[in-house]
Amino acid sequence: MGSSRRHLVWLAGLIAFGTLASAAAGAIRREPTLIERAAITAALPSSIRGYPVGCVWLSIAVSRSGRFAKVVPDVLRATRPPCLKYAGNGIYILKRVTRWRVIFTGSVGPPCALRVPTEILGRLRCTR
Repeated sequence: MGSSRRHLVWLAGLIAFGTLASAAAGAIRREPTLIERAAITAALPSSIRGYPVGCVWLSIAVSRSGRFAKVVPDVLRATRPPCLKYAGNGIYILKRVTRWRVIFTGSVGPPCALRVPTEILGRLRCTR
């Protein structure tokens, strides 16, 4: 086996391992129920809730304990008006004690003091 072919096999194995690791990590968090989705959406700032229908999809993931959620506003048709002005790269982290509350907003990992589970953070890491 040639050197370049060996590198290709090694790279394919690395990609397969990364895909399996991502799938395993992603399997821990879950989609919200309809009731959870409504409550989480209601807890978001009114500016987010006021986005036009068809411009933004809220990607919501809930921790397996059901106490934490991550919301990522995904802008559909981000290159065309009126959706263009809603493009961004932030996330919202919410915590449920008696009701859902936003505990973090940003585009980097939340502070470690918030103790957000890694299953919710995904590729983000908490910051000290």
